[in-house]
Amino acid sequence: MTDSVGAGRSVPVAKKPAASCIAELQGQYDGEVLALVVRDLEPVDPKAGEGAVSTVVAEVWKQAEEHLKSGRTGWAHLSWFVQSAIAQFAAQTAGC
Repeated sequence: MTDSVGAGRSVPVAKKPAASCIAELQGQYDGEVLALVVRDLEPVDPKAGEGAVSTVVAEVWKQAEEHLKSGRTGWAHLSWFVQSAIAQFAAQTAGC
């Protein structure tokens, strides 16, 4: 599920180092990403603790950094990356 909280805001890549863009995105969206991860991870793994949430959030920012190499990244992308990271987490923990 995606959220429209930050729809329309994005960080352009042109002439900015990736680290600067990620820092700017994190400054804008860190709280929203965390809230979305917590909300959407709960049905997948109700017993997920702080470590699981941190793992998923880190994966979201990793995907965002990769995406910044090829284009703009905004809330629509980040909310999709949350879903992707949760799916990866669920696949990794399914056999446990």
